[in-house]
Amino acid sequence: MISNLSKILLITLSLLIFVTCAKKKEDIIPNTYVNFTIRLDDPKFTNLHAIGNSVIITSEYAGRSSAGYDYNGIIVYRFSEDEFYAFDRTCPFNIGKSISVTTENTSDPIAECPECGSEYVLPSLAFPTEKGPSRVPLKQYNTNFDGVTIFVYN
Repeated sequence: MISNLSKILLITLSLLIFVTCAKKKEDIIPNTYVNFTIRLDDPKFTNLHAIGNSVIITSEYAGRSSAGYDYNGIIVYRFSEDEFYAFDRTCPFNIGKSISVTTENTSDPIAECPECGSEYVLPSLAFPTEKGPSRVPLKQYNTNFDGVTIFVYN
């Protein structure tokens, strides 16, 4: 007869195997190499000094590693004093057309696709609003901040 402890260990091990072997959901936007830094003491990025502001980064900044998918660029958004988000500008609804979302200005928390009209709310991890057909958020990249430099990578 199997003891209760053995049953618990068997169930835990089974769940662990199931969770680690489960297939990870893939992004709609294919992976592309992203790896660049932004120094907040650079005059080009004074907009990022204020919470709620964003900048658009293209390949002109740091070459291919700052271009995002299909060279559409990356939006870097300041969420809080020490937290930044980075999103690929490729509209997930129009991936075949490779359309870049844009913001009205640097303090606009909404990125909009000029093709389909989908709106993405940057402070809510770029999830789409009900306006437009997209139901998938913009692809997000990893960020770290050391007080002066923002590291953006995948």
